[in-house]
Amino acid sequence: MFLLSNCTECGDCLSKCVYIEIDGEEAKKEFRNLIDGKPSPVISQCVSCMACDEICLEKANPFSLIVKRQEEQNEIDRFGKAKQMMEDAYTIPSKIEKRGEGGPVIGLCIYTGTPDLFEGVLFENATFFMGGEYFCGIGFYHIGAESPVKEKARAIVEGVTRVGAKDVVFYHDDCYTFFKVTAPEFGLEVPFRPISWPEFLYRRMKDLKGRIRPIHRKVAYQRPCASRYTPEKDHYVDEIFHLIGAEKPSRSYEGVTALCCGGAVVPRDWELADRIKHQNLHDASEAGAEIMVTLCPMCFASLKKRAAQHNLKILPLSQLCRVALEEVKI
Repeated sequence: MFLLSNCTECGDCLSKCVYIEIDGEEAKKEFRNLIDGKPSPVISQCVSCMACDEICLEKANPFSLIVKRQEEQNEIDRFGKAKQMMEDAYTIPSKIEKRGEGGPVIGLCIYTGTPDLFEGVLFENATFFMGGEYFCGIGFYHIGAESPVKEKARAIVEGVTRVGAKDVVFYHDDCYTFFKVTAPEFGLEVPFRPISWPEFLYRRMKDLKGRIRPIHRKVAYQRPCASRYTPEKDHYVDEIFHLIGAEKPSRSYEGVTALCCGGAVVPRDWELADRIKHQNLHDASEAGAEIMVTLCPMCFASLKKRAAQHNLKILPLSQLCRVALEEVKI
């Protein structure tokens, strides 16, 4: 939700964007246009990385305003295939898979991953739920629409509530963001505690500390777009690295300056998306990383094919933990 009362119209949210070439004075003017609902090239140039919300020191949430203007100008019509995929996601059959008693309750959204992704001691006695009934829809923000997320929000909260858990772990950072930030912004009560994937993995790895074998590898971290809404959880990634003996090399594109994986950019500009992917992977490789870990399944899919060209092995964060537990090899 854009907070006009917080906005100082400094223009930093636009001038510090790594994807839009705009100087400080022009940024101020264009953001004023966005506030006033006037035409602005920013509406079509925004790649929906969500970084402007984190750049804004006043916490005015400028990305929310941009998405609103994108929807008003029907930007979504440019992305027919992506729009259809998002709408179809709500129709995916839902199911609950219970492996035992007393384990974590984990939401997979519509993503099930590779067959072995949720195997091993980390997931003992876990209950998984997945399917369209639990689809958060945050991906609609990447194609310039908020209203589908808002329209479905109450049903999604109620669907997860029916699972009956007091604490719910969310594999996809989009889902964690939805329940931690977005649903409350829509005025909805979330009657369970959402737990991010890094927090879950850190606490499980801490419990399993005696089984960890340090990996002694340099590992880069691909920060997903949705983490712009919940940066307070990022320290869990650092704590996991410390536990498993991984070194995170210093990079140009880290934290607030992190690059998007490029996945959301593909429908807009394939060449720009490809450049971003290579720029990101090259930065990690040049910093000395041997491995890049991802928190988001889209990031993993987006960067996987190109990682080898930069001598990088790419892994989901949970798989890196399983390497340290000697359950999988790399």
